[in-house]
Amino acid sequence: MMVRVCLERVLNSSIAIFREGGLHGWIAVLGLFTAKIAWAVLVKGMGMMLPTLQEQFDTSTWLIGWMVAFVSAGFEILGILATPLKERFGARTVVTVSGLVAGISMITASFLSSVYVMTFILTVFTGSALGISFVVTKHLIGSYFSKSVTTAYGVAGLGDPVAFLTVVPSIQLFLDTYGWRGTMLLLGALLLHLTVIGALMKPPAASRSQDGYEAAHTDEEQETGKDKLAPRNRCGCSCFNPLYSFARDTFQIGLFSSVSFWLVVALYSGWHMIYSGWVIYYVQYTTMSKQFTLEDASQFLFAFGIGRLTACFAIGPLVQSVQVVSTHIWLAGALLLVAVYYAVDPWLTSYLSIIVNAFVFGNAVSTVSTLSDVVVKETFDKEQMGHVFGWLGVVSGSASLLLLYLPGLIYDLTGDHTVAFSVMAGVQSMTVVAVLWLYWRQKHARRSSDSSI
Repeated sequence: MMVRVCLERVLNSSIAIFREGGLHGWIAVLGLFTAKIAWAVLVKGMGMMLPTLQEQFDTSTWLIGWMVAFVSAGFEILGILATPLKERFGARTVVTVSGLVAGISMITASFLSSVYVMTFILTVFTGSALGISFVVTKHLIGSYFSKSVTTAYGVAGLGDPVAFLTVVPSIQLFLDTYGWRGTMLLLGALLLHLTVIGALMKPPAASRSQDGYEAAHTDEEQETGKDKLAPRNRCGCSCFNPLYSFARDTFQIGLFSSVSFWLVVALYSGWHMIYSGWVIYYVQYTTMSKQFTLEDASQFLFAFGIGRLTACFAIGPLVQSVQVVSTHIWLAGALLLVAVYYAVDPWLTSYLSIIVNAFVFGNAVSTVSTLSDVVVKETFDKEQMGHVFGWLGVVSGSASLLLLYLPGLIYDLTGDHTVAFSVMAGVQSMTVVAVLWLYWRQKHARRSSDSSI
């Protein structure tokens, strides 16, 4: 009887969640799911090919690592174009064309013989196309879902663990069978699947904007409408007024006056940059510094993928059922767990301890990935969400571009990744401070709002 009651509750809850987003809402979830797989295919595939590319092009570790960082930065930085393009051409067209560009450019790169030209192609075309699709689909989910947004982002987040559990072993098989050029050719074909998803997309109707959702007002400067002042009052020279108006309206630069925006930037860019470094260098770190085999590294990544898979299924229902704990507190705990992983892992030497640590790390990463998007939705309104995601990518990508060669350089100089992981743990711990500060600001703003009523 209890089992039947539980199954009925799960079924009713699932039906309610599906109805909230509707068919096109869940197509948007599928789109973000596919974009996450595509990003993992691109960056993790390049990371796994790092030793091969280093030998093929006869260059240093940090240079190839920086090349992968360039590709990742293109994914993040050029995502700023996503919302303006979506408003101009529509989500369906943007995602469909982006899938075509990503797949064709990846296939083209497999025929190149220059590491610099390859970096240019993968950064400007492949990375940017995936980044644009990433922002558009993430924005669509925030527009379609309200009460079940954590579950929707969690389901979309399954793309990352699926990539680690299926694509990563496949990449190793491709490398052993077809070499790095054949591997890139096949990965390019995988990226073309995003085109099919894009063709099925449809933006939410205007009537859906009135669903009762309202972002938290956290900054006094947003409430007073400073970002809506006339351009001539904001610029000293009238010749800059048209340029300023274009930038303000197209890219929402009024967000720069918001303290909460910069706290979200610090949170997102800090954890994402460090995680990107882990993705790029983990195989080399495991095989070179820890002296494990490539097969062992694949098994560690498999455990990490299982952890990510577990959290993607659990985090939505867990956050929705435990209402006494704020989303910010859940996020702060997960960020702290990630920092502990970076601090502890270099000192682990046994196979079992690394497997367990990778599993816990996977759970924490999926939780951070899902809840950071939810925090953005809770902090900003629907019109601003896409622009916020775009600017987060710009800052995060720029930081990755400037700093992600350092772990490889530290390894070249010291022959060990321990120092690099310690620095990563320190930077990661600062994101915990950012999210707690943001939580305090929102709580203070709510109290001020309640007392003024």
